[in-house]
Amino acid sequence: MLTGFEEITQELTNFEKEQALPLIVAGLRSKVGKANSVTGSIIIEKVNESKRLGSYKLNGARLRKIINVIRKENHLSGVLSSSKGYYVAETLEEYERCLESLKQRLREQQ
Repeated sequence: MLTGFEEITQELTNFEKEQALPLIVAGLRSKVGKANSVTGSIIIEKVNESKRLGSYKLNGARLRKIINVIRKENHLSGVLSSSKGYYVAETLEEYERCLESLKQRLREQQ
């Protein structure tokens, strides 16, 4: 959790781990390559409209937390994001370029 953002960065609930996370992983599997990326707002809209999670309402903060867990726990390898949305890297080189870019951004912020 992040100080000052405890409410939105709290750990995933059991429901989110067991229901929402697998649903997001399944949806991202087909989004291979930047050209097939999907925005967070579209993911949220589709998940909430589908009612596959019952009365649970996905929001931007929880989606980002779910994506974070997908990456950290390697539920789906190569999940990247850009201004175009979320997608799965087509190649290892694409994935490594993105990681290097993130490292550069982090160094700039430090």
